[in-house]
Amino acid sequence: MRTFKVLGGPGCGKTTEILNRLGRKFREGLTPSQVLMIGFAKATVENLQERAIEELKFTEAQAESIQTIHKYCLDRLPIKNVFTSEYKRDFKNKLKIDESNWQFIDGELSTDAEDCVGWGDIEDKKLGIIFGLIGLARHNMCHEIEDILKYYNESEDYKYSKLKKADIEWAHKNLTAYKKQNFLVDFEDMLYKALPDSVKFGDYKMVMVDEVQDLTDLEWAVVKKLANNTEELHLVGDDDQAIYGWKGAKVTTFQRWPCKKEDITILDKTHRLPHNIHYFVTQEIIPEIKNRMGNRYQVVKKDLGKIYTTSNLDELRKRVKESTSIMFCGRTNVACRPYVEFLKEEGIPWEQKIRSGKAQGFQSSINPDDTQAIKNWHVLKTGGSISGKHVVKLYDRLKDGLIKKGKKTYLSNKDTCPKEFTDKDRTFDYKELKEKYFLLADVDKSWHDCLTFETTRKKSRDKPKALFDDDLDYTEYVKSCWDKDRNLKSNILVATIHGVKGMERDVVVLSWDWGGSLSSFRNGTEEQEDEEVRTCYVGATRAKKTLIIYQPPKAKIFPLLNVEYEQL
Repeated sequence: MRTFKVLGGPGCGKTTEILNRLGRKFREGLTPSQVLMIGFAKATVENLQERAIEELKFTEAQAESIQTIHKYCLDRLPIKNVFTSEYKRDFKNKLKIDESNWQFIDGELSTDAEDCVGWGDIEDKKLGIIFGLIGLARHNMCHEIEDILKYYNESEDYKYSKLKKADIEWAHKNLTAYKKQNFLVDFEDMLYKALPDSVKFGDYKMVMVDEVQDLTDLEWAVVKKLANNTEELHLVGDDDQAIYGWKGAKVTTFQRWPCKKEDITILDKTHRLPHNIHYFVTQEIIPEIKNRMGNRYQVVKKDLGKIYTTSNLDELRKRVKESTSIMFCGRTNVACRPYVEFLKEEGIPWEQKIRSGKAQGFQSSINPDDTQAIKNWHVLKTGGSISGKHVVKLYDRLKDGLIKKGKKTYLSNKDTCPKEFTDKDRTFDYKELKEKYFLLADVDKSWHDCLTFETTRKKSRDKPKALFDDDLDYTEYVKSCWDKDRNLKSNILVATIHGVKGMERDVVVLSWDWGGSLSSFRNGTEEQEDEEVRTCYVGATRAKKTLIIYQPPKAKIFPLLNVEYEQL
């Protein structure tokens, strides 16, 4: 097996390079079964597949050679049922069946006093911490309860959690039994259960692994098994962007992985960063990282770019109105709250990067169903026509006084819905809906008052939390957005720095409020200090044209900004 490394800074074309290498193998005559590219985030892999099909003219079969590491391992296991958030909630609910103590014994629920270990309910918060501990320990190759407890004893991250060893042991035992009883695997199981020799991996001519700086010991174990089954192993990453140490990632494994000098490719030109931002991140931030491989890159752009500092949210409001591509990010969700608040006040739609249960990706501040209803109703009230499919969705959002009683259910039921609504060539105008399809009366007041809006928080658990205080707050927000922009689209993204990794925008607003993370920078280990610096680096390098450093009043400022920049 021969190892190749591809190193490159932000915007240096790592994605393009790895896709080109993959395409070259197919042009040499290799089949999808002989080539494998592994990624880690589902959204990232889907983007790679789309780019491969669009730019490199991959067939769908060839694009399927690009997979997440979890899917690849899961496909080789006999168990396919995943321990999703729904199962997690079910497990927690079972822990609270009654106040008596119980546990799973050999896959069966027992309440026998002799079987029970003496602990009652564990509140959700504590159980969540235990879940996190078990997951992190397993990513560090501690799978048996004895190893997990040893990890807990030695872990600085859980030093102040005040967990009882008995609670950890109890929760682990019951969780293991619950998964066994329901034939479930969690995300750590997918990888761990794929490691034994009895689980067969394919034999490959080339295996390529993306974002290797963010791999945990458990994920590296999978990579090592893949390496034994391939002629070429390509490791792609940037150790300066290693920001997942808190979830067990070991950047040192990538740094120390043996590779001949001639097999290392350094992509040394950034196509994203302008000169001033490049100078800031390479001269002010990067030198603070103590443990790095030292890859360098130069600027291709002629643009100088702009860097501003501000403590005034009003200045940011102006910038939002002027920009067509802007990203707000911070070290934590708390650091992003000021952005969300003024976007709400201004009635400006935005997107938020989230990860919750099965949902992973972007959610809009306006419910998509509400957006579609608004547009459809506007079309009708201005003399246009809409499809039957959109009629059904619209009626679901109209206030009860506008539709004949009981007809909402009638329309949405597949068995009773009018057949003409399924005809793709049919459209319906406002007059026809009034005469034939249960719309009762004209609306004299403002048309959007006829719609029933739901807060995104109430609509789904997977939507961003705490966007709006109540239904009225949300309704007023939607009205305000519509009055200002009838397209109801947004190029504004709000997310943590971890959430925007791999992304870019013309304008990036980076909160310099590090909150509780600042103490870990000042008092942590060398690895923790390096990771906080790298997190700062990742946030700043999302900017293609302008970087605005927002320093909230009384904020805990990250101590790297040693030079004065122009005030916004």
